[in-house]
Order: sequence, then C-alpha cells, then structure tokens
Amino acid sequence: MKFTRFDRFSPLTLRVFLGLTVLFWGYEKLTLEKLVGSYSMDYQRFMFIDVNAFLNFGGWLQLIMGVLLIAGVFTRFNAVALALMGIVTIIIPGMIVMKDVPHFAYAFALTGGALVLLIRGGGKYSFDKYWRHFKCARLNTCEQPG
Repeated sequence: MKFTRFDRFSPLTLRVFLGLTVLFWGYEKLTLEKLVGSYSMDYQRFMFIDVNAFLNFGGWLQLIMGVLLIAGVFTRFNAVALALMGIVTIIIPGMIVMKDVPHFAYAFALTGGALVLLIRGGGKYSFDKYWRHFKCARLNTCEQPG
C-alpha cells in the first residue's frame, strides 16, 4: 500500500499537532498555580523578571504561536521559535535538575517536529502558501508551467 498520496497532508498534520501542543502549554502556564513554585525553584537563577509575569507573557505568547502554527501563518519563523524554545527547555533545566525525564522527552520530540516543519514549510494547506500565491498573482511574478 502506497501512502505517497497523503504526503501533501504531512505539513498540515505536523502544524496542527505542534500547534495544539503549544496551545496546551500556553494554557497550562496561564491556569496552573503550581507552575509558579516549579518555575521559581528550577529557573530562578535565569529569570530577570517576576515568575508570574514570565508565566503570563510566556503563556500568551504560546497561545498566539499555537494559533499561528495551526493556521500556517509565518510557519518557518514559528518553527524556529519553537525549536529554540525546545532547546532552551532541554538545556536550562538539564543544568539544574534531572528529575522530570518525560518533560525532556516531550521537549526533544517538540524540537524535532519543529525542525522538520522548518525544513518542509507550511505546506499546501497553509496561509503562507495562499499568501505567496496571492502575492505573486498580484505582482504578476508567478512562474508559468511548462
């Protein structure tokens, strides 16, 4: 059985699941009070602002990033930001505490998915693709087939 006919859906699938993961993490930062204590304990040496302010800012930023990823808006930029977020999540707590192994596994998977999305781009079903087509049609710079 060949699955190549579904290749066009792989960036969409990756965007949706990475976007939902980031949406969940942003929602978690905004709603779970226990994260204040966890972040204070694990990241206090690296924080330059109040933990509550950091969690609010990070939570809203992740909510926005999740929506943009799902829609395919600025996909490669968001993929770079997500990969950097994953790398920081792996490195900084790794220097402090190694008690939460699944946390690191999630960060590795997220970073890998973000790097694949960076390479592949938003795909056929993304706002980026629509915008690129609209822009080239408006400027009459589209390549002619054949």
